Amino acid sequence: VVEVIKEKRTGKEKEFRMPKRCPVCGSHVVKEGAYYRCTGGLSCPAQLKRSIEHFASKNAMDIEGLGGKTVELLVEKGLIKRISDIYRLTKRDLLHLPRFAEKSAKNLIEAIEKSKNKGLARLIFALGIPNVGEHTARILAEKFKSIDRLMNATEAELLAIKEIGPETASSIVNFFREERNRKEIEELKKLGVKMEYEEEKGKLKGKVFVFTGALKDFTREEAKELVEKEGGIVANSVSRNVDYVVVGEKPGSKYEKAKELGLKIIGEEEFKKLLGIEKKEEKEEERGKILTLDEFIKMKRNTK
Repeated sequence: VVEVIKEKRTGKEKEFRMPKRCPVCGSHVVKEGAYYRCTGGLSCPAQLKRSIEHFASKNAMDIEGLGGKTVELLVEKGLIKRISDIYRLTKRDLLHLPRFAEKSAKNLIEAIEKSKNKGLARLIFALGIPNVGEHTARILAEKFKSIDRLMNATEAELLAIKEIGPETASSIVNFFREERNRKEIEELKKLGVKMEYEEEKGKLKGKVFVFTGALKDFTREEAKELVEKEGGIVANSVSRNVDYVVVGEKPGSKYEKAKELGLKIIGEEEFKKLLGIEKKEEKEEERGKILTLDEFIKMKRNTK
């Protein structure tokens, strides 16, 4: 709250009181630190919808076509009652719903099937474990190599990883301690979702990147995708663990912090050289065909 604008008051204001029960499912509301949460878990329709949206999102399992409106429809029609139900959907189920025709139903089923092979790091992030973002999920995948080992990890084992703090370690242990979460993971496993870690290969393997400022030739998402295709990691914040800070136009505070820490700072052209983009374009030109940057990015997306 920046300030109170008293002149906007009408005299009908009432003091806000946090409800003791969830307005959606009626479960008890509890306070955890600075936050209040519904204890209904995935039995709460609101939480179920948001959990599925997160699971299917681009940076998680990347299920194209499973956005907010579709998720809402599938939950309301009773076709999805838990996350694993995504992988039980059939084209026939979808064709009975409004907004779905033969092609759109086929595309969604294909996207769901494709998501089974997105890898362990994306799955860990998709599960929605509190305090576990994309970067932490990748670290956990590299360290434990399988979901089974991670599920059985102790707090001490997690704290031995330098990027994992007490709050995150506790969140992970508590998440996997819940029987319903363990059962759901077993269901996903039975339905064919890949849960083993595959060693990353590529010229940027294990290198950690942070981006700040606007890049001329890439969106932030495209740059991230190219780094990950080459086995690198993109972090959201600057720390001593970062190998490269890529600086675009009008960089923010990350740039200043990188200078303070003495990290390697590179521009967009040097970033492209690390990826081999210029080299690749030169080779194509010698053959009589010049790839545009968009064509190169598309080619990189389709190869691994």
